[in-house]
Amino acid sequence: MCGFHDKNNTEVHYKEIHKLDTRFKIACRWIEYISSSACARSKKVFFNILGINLTKLNLDQFGTDSDRVLTIYNRFYRTALLGGLKYFFKNYGTIAIHKIYHDDGSQKNHKYCPWHSIYKINIRTEHITILDYEIEFINSDHRKSNMDESQFIQLVDILLGAVYSCLHSDPKRKYQKRKIGYLFKPTLETLLDRRKHESHGAMIGSYYQSYYYRTYQVTFFPCEKMDIDRLQQRFDFDHLTEDQPLERDYFYYERPIVVSDPDQSDLSNWF
Repeated sequence: MCGFHDKNNTEVHYKEIHKLDTRFKIACRWIEYISSSACARSKKVFFNILGINLTKLNLDQFGTDSDRVLTIYNRFYRTALLGGLKYFFKNYGTIAIHKIYHDDGSQKNHKYCPWHSIYKINIRTEHITILDYEIEFINSDHRKSNMDESQFIQLVDILLGAVYSCLHSDPKRKYQKRKIGYLFKPTLETLLDRRKHESHGAMIGSYYQSYYYRTYQVTFFPCEKMDIDRLQQRFDFDHLTEDQPLERDYFYYERPIVVSDPDQSDLSNWF
């Protein structure tokens, strides 16, 4: 933790960065750190963000309305976790995860969230082992938990908020939130530039030449409407069986980045 953060000890979340100038300044420093230093150091920070397009999923496959949100969260939590491990550490013979931490929320009391993702990964992936069989849910306020991991949860929250601001325009959004998104815009532009040559498939996007390659990743799913059979093929909800590969890749990266500089005036006030 930096000296500035030591002197301005507070919990930082995207939802509330506009309420205290100190939170906003810390969030800006974190975005700058992730965009430059964190991916180039020997002890790197890795992150995998998976955006789910609910309009292209058959939500009936995820249970009843009362339980649906957490069921969707739990299923794609495993997808994001396992996908990141396989992608970032592709050349590792074995991968051992000592502990998984999560913000203390409603997932803690769900019948599957605390253990199911770990269980499925351990029994279906030979070279990946998660040593603790349950997720540890902790308070995201490091002053209450006395754990450094709480600050990492805050960092993830700021990253998710920055990506959201980049992709979803809202003129009523607070200045601080738009600024966080704008600061992250160049990084996200690189992360989403994963173009491949049309004829021979060579990776020509700027992501593949950047420090972010196989260190940071932002993807979206699915790229088109999935019927019940395809969903069942990719995500077996009724049985504890291994995921079956689809005949095509339903993940995608192309999304328009709509955030603009909140410090830049436009001509709207002139008309």
